[in-house]
Amino acid sequence: MPQAPEAEQVFAGAPRSSSTMDQPFVTILPSGARQEFPPGTLLSDALLDMGVAMKTPCGGRGTCGKCRVRIEDPPGEVLACRTPVTGDLAVRAEPAGPGPDTFVPALGPDSRIAAAVDIGTTTVRISLADITLGASFEIASFLNPQRRFGHDVISRIASARDPSVRDAMAGLIRRAVRLRLGNALAAAGRTMGSLEAVAFSGNTTMLYLALGLDVKPLGRYPYTAGTRDFTGLSAEIAGLAADSPAQVRALPVLSAFIGADLIGSLTLCHDAGHTRNTFFIDLGTNGELFCLDNRGRIFATSCAMGPALEGMNISWGMTAEEGAITHARQTTDGLSRDMIGEGEPAGITGTALIDVLAILLDRGIVSCSGAFSPDMDAMKLPAPLKPISDEGSRALGLWGAVRLTQRDVRNVQLAKAASLSASWFLLHAADVRPEDITRVCVAGALGEHVDMGHFRRLGFIPDFPNAVFEYLGNTSLRAAEQACLDPGFVQRAGTLRERAREVVLSEQKGFQDMFIRSLGFPAG
Repeated sequence: MPQAPEAEQVFAGAPRSSSTMDQPFVTILPSGARQEFPPGTLLSDALLDMGVAMKTPCGGRGTCGKCRVRIEDPPGEVLACRTPVTGDLAVRAEPAGPGPDTFVPALGPDSRIAAAVDIGTTTVRISLADITLGASFEIASFLNPQRRFGHDVISRIASARDPSVRDAMAGLIRRAVRLRLGNALAAAGRTMGSLEAVAFSGNTTMLYLALGLDVKPLGRYPYTAGTRDFTGLSAEIAGLAADSPAQVRALPVLSAFIGADLIGSLTLCHDAGHTRNTFFIDLGTNGELFCLDNRGRIFATSCAMGPALEGMNISWGMTAEEGAITHARQTTDGLSRDMIGEGEPAGITGTALIDVLAILLDRGIVSCSGAFSPDMDAMKLPAPLKPISDEGSRALGLWGAVRLTQRDVRNVQLAKAASLSASWFLLHAADVRPEDITRVCVAGALGEHVDMGHFRRLGFIPDFPNAVFEYLGNTSLRAAEQACLDPGFVQRAGTLRERAREVVLSEQKGFQDMFIRSLGFPAG
């Protein structure tokens, strides 16, 4: 596993008196904007608070170099995601503007507009909805800034037990949304005050953390969600001015484990006529699944897959930004890759990771148990693959500095075992056989771009021999968009929520045994 740069200790500026040392200042040059922060605050977080959004597609591990900034006194360059502010610091950076990669929707002067926000555990995505035209446009996608408190739901619930931390987490997501939304609206010649509505979607914990609700009951038995419908939300929750007339709403949740993302996806499928013999899975840090039997009954569950498929918890993983390898395939000359941008690769996305693992399985370089072949050193590997050592463990060099470690393979196996075991228990609860399913819907950013042949080769879901596969993209964001465009969407979602039967995996006898059996990859 590559060694991410150590946190860079920065002591900049003149010494301060003991009475003022508690809160170091960060100054942005050349504007002169200045703000105090608690000692140890990451520079990337401080800059975000000051309106400068840094790209951190590697999740803050310091491997992609996208957040490099210049500091003064002493002069030099640092990675903002790895630099704690320990003294007064002057940084050369420009406040965030629309930028060349900002999507600017073509809004008419009389267009009525709303905003849809999908708060994922790893990634936040935002759309603008043109109510007049009945159309929507995705404008922003960025890593959830709350990830500094943990990469998964459980760790963030633990962090948010402290009310001051919970308030800080809510403030982080609100400022991040306001910054990106404000930039896109400014680029389109509009202001935040022109929004008529803002609709949120996401899993239950992410919604609670954005809305400032107490998450402690979500993380302790009996795991209850005291608030399942969200009405009368203040405009400030969406980062708007307190006197904004915009209506702020969020899609309903079923329970602590079944959130608005799944209920919204269920509503989209029903609206599209998929009401029977359907299996749905949303692939992300949390896996959300539902099954519709031949009578239209609804069974739903969720599982903790971890962030491996979104590029996190992988040694060289990253999101789909410049420098990311997005796909891999076999050729007569070895392995070829697709990459965003030019130059040397900076990391690998979840889609490419699945491609590489499927190829390694087919060639016997990785066994069904997930272990690298003991004969790998003597094998003729397809170019550019090469066996290497990673902290004394076996690893595989891919392209440039990018490598695949045994730990990376294990993290994918954990995600795969969670997905497959959850699928089997959901089908069992619904009394549905895989051959009864006629439609499989795969959602999530991964499901939008994954090579489904490679995905199925790894065995993330059961084999559905009679099903048509459909790839729906980010259904959580689409549901939030529909909540902006369709006045009846939230009500229909609430009605379907009441019909859904939750399958709580922790209460299923034999689930742990099934999980362990699901860790292995299928034989070719």
